[in-house]
Amino acid sequence: MSNRGYFSTERDREIEKAGGFWCHACLVSHLAAEQSPDPRYCQGCYDFLLKEAELLTGTKRPKWIPKPQKAGGKQYPVSGVGDRIMSTLSNQKSEVDIIHPPDVTRTPPKRGPKYKALPIDLIMQWASESMGSKAIAARLKGELGIIVSYKTIQRVLKGERKHLAIAWR
Repeated sequence: MSNRGYFSTERDREIEKAGGFWCHACLVSHLAAEQSPDPRYCQGCYDFLLKEAELLTGTKRPKWIPKPQKAGGKQYPVSGVGDRIMSTLSNQKSEVDIIHPPDVTRTPPKRGPKYKALPIDLIMQWASESMGSKAIAARLKGELGIIVSYKTIQRVLKGERKHLAIAWR
């Protein structure tokens, strides 16, 4: 084994092939005999991190603090033992995300355009006087207070729109 410098990928691969492990703190491979109770760290890093953890105050425990594994417990290959488990099967708060089917007895809201009652006869009369749809829409707004799009006026003139006629003055 070549040992040029602290970091050596060739040395690390050989150690892992021989049954070693990767320490997540010092970032090198070690022999299996050097592994601590926490499978993420070697014994030296484990002892150091435990001393660092004693200096911390507060109730929240950071994820890097070593945790001894229970006998037969799962060993995770990455740091953050078990923090990537996203199951919500036993969580009561997940009921909020359940989308219930709509009530069948209730009538759904009507979709589509909401037709305004328009003075169709007046629109046809202005169109016969060679007035354009934009001018008709402006005149309806100015004289009768009816706000309508010029495209709607075009549809009325082409006969594409259902008529809801109102009586005009």
